[in-house]
Amino acid sequence: MVARYIPVLLVLGAALTAYRLLGLDDYFEELIHQRDLQDSYEYIIIGGGTSGAVLASRLAEDSDRDILLVEAGGDPTHNPNIDIPLMADSVRGTDYDWQYRTVPQKHAFLSNVNQEGIWHLGKGLGGTSNINYMQYLRGSRYDYDSWASNGAQGWGYKDVLPYFIKGEDQRNGEFVRTVFHGFGGRLSVMDVGPTTANQIMGYCFKEISLKKRDLNGKNQFGWGPTQATIRNGIRWGTYRAYLKRSLDLPNLHIITHTTALKLVFEGKRAAGVVIQHGDKQQVVKASKEIILAAGTVGTTKLLLLSGVGPKNHLQSHKIPVVADLPVGENLQDQVLADGVEFFTPYPGVTISTAKADSLFSLWTYSVFGTGMKASPRFRESTAYIRLRHQPPQVKYPLLGLHIAANPQALDAGPLNVKEESWAAIHGEPPSREGLTIFPVLLHPRSRGSIRLSSSNPEDPPLIHPNYLAEEIDVKILAEGYHFARKLIHAKTMKDWEMELTNRLLPECAKFGNYTQAYIECHIRHITIPAGAPVGTCKMGAPNDPKAVVDPQLRVRGINGLRVVDASIIPAATTGDTYATQVMIAEKAADMIREKDTVKAIKEYFKHLIESHNKKIMDDEEVAEEPRKAAEGGGSGGGGGKKH
Repeated sequence: MVARYIPVLLVLGAALTAYRLLGLDDYFEELIHQRDLQDSYEYIIIGGGTSGAVLASRLAEDSDRDILLVEAGGDPTHNPNIDIPLMADSVRGTDYDWQYRTVPQKHAFLSNVNQEGIWHLGKGLGGTSNINYMQYLRGSRYDYDSWASNGAQGWGYKDVLPYFIKGEDQRNGEFVRTVFHGFGGRLSVMDVGPTTANQIMGYCFKEISLKKRDLNGKNQFGWGPTQATIRNGIRWGTYRAYLKRSLDLPNLHIITHTTALKLVFEGKRAAGVVIQHGDKQQVVKASKEIILAAGTVGTTKLLLLSGVGPKNHLQSHKIPVVADLPVGENLQDQVLADGVEFFTPYPGVTISTAKADSLFSLWTYSVFGTGMKASPRFRESTAYIRLRHQPPQVKYPLLGLHIAANPQALDAGPLNVKEESWAAIHGEPPSREGLTIFPVLLHPRSRGSIRLSSSNPEDPPLIHPNYLAEEIDVKILAEGYHFARKLIHAKTMKDWEMELTNRLLPECAKFGNYTQAYIECHIRHITIPAGAPVGTCKMGAPNDPKAVVDPQLRVRGINGLRVVDASIIPAATTGDTYATQVMIAEKAADMIREKDTVKAIKEYFKHLIESHNKKIMDDEEVAEEPRKAAEGGGSGGGGGKKH
């Protein structure tokens, strides 16, 4: 009886495969409606990436606003691999990737070609949300309370959580029933399925009493399966989630493959922008505001080219100074150590592109949106662990672990690591089955900068992350490396006959077999940038000399100019910048529109915080309540603390 339907199912599967993999859902859709460019708009947004796509869509909801969105890259629907979560790395290195290079590093990248690193940051509508690993990690409440207590008034946890909730379409019903998540928002967020790698790690973490948690909930110390921005097996970046539904709005004009060369000022007011499309240059005016959302590198470069930045640096390139501000300073990026690889002789652990190309895997993905192709590039889970000597006043994690369901999750080329160095550690693996654990430095102490190499807009900027300049950064990563390696002794690892190769990097072998000195040397030689740069247009109090923008995201001393992207983040957060950038754009849209679209949510959280309700409080705060009461002391809520 069933057999008679098999040909129909095969035909249906083939049709759906073509529909998904070839991008036929967008084939007949003219995505960017070409029309004549006006001389002036009310609002000009520079950059249609992760933040810019959200902001443009939200501003365009008001039909009386006239908006121009300028994007240097193109339309993401022209590359079908963007939609397939597993294929993220195949999009890197293409026209959808800026492929920025750092300057040679003194303390990191020692085994890289020319000691340079590569930053894979998205180019095109949707930006980095088209090429990232889709992990939805907001960070700790203490990250945002620190922003507020250090001058960014209105950006405490109680202020930003409503915007996280507004933008979220959480698919985990258990999470929705808590106070931390939203349902029905634009950005689809779902759990990675119950993979074998997650089952193995779950048992391992249980052995060492590391709790399974909602990592976007009360407390981050613990582990959890990856929450990713995927819907029905398709990457759900900010282009799909926000901008695509606004393409037909008559008040939103989008121009792609167009570069913003410099801003035009009338006195201390940002009045327009010089743009270039092909060989043609022209000035477009803004009657109300110009909003920079070109990302940490792009926004910084454009401000410097326009005369907004450190006076001495601008004068060295003969650029007239409009505002002497610390643009380009305070650069931070999270860092990953080389992965600790675990190999097993048993099948069924690894997720790979080769396995995903099997007929069965293609069929399940095409019909149900499940299977290996729906994996966020092997990134199956995350853990946040407490340091052995973590300062008691630091209530957020300093160290993370990313678990990938593949024992060879990265390659030398995209990292710019020398082939011979990479092969010495990762070549000729004993098995194709296993997993990798990457230690992550969440809050680097090291600070770098972005500078101009010249006054020519076509020349790349000088990106100097200054990775691992502070010794403590290496110590924290080394602790994560030790932690990961010790998991080989867990009963579950033994049951799966997991093994480590114990190979040594030749450049560091003189320090012995995985000694502390060896591991620190290894980390400095093979250093993996997280690609989440922040801080170069730091947000702070209006009188903060280190701040570039005020809490309303307005550039200090300049009228009609705001910044809405990751560059305004004062310090790296516990999470990834992806979710945070969406929140920033949602909040900025309300500021610009002079609306409060989350008023009801704010009122609810105000009540929870003032009443010290256990629904909202950190688990550790709840545990401290009886002790504080016994001591006759008060207890603080979730907001306004300085840590």
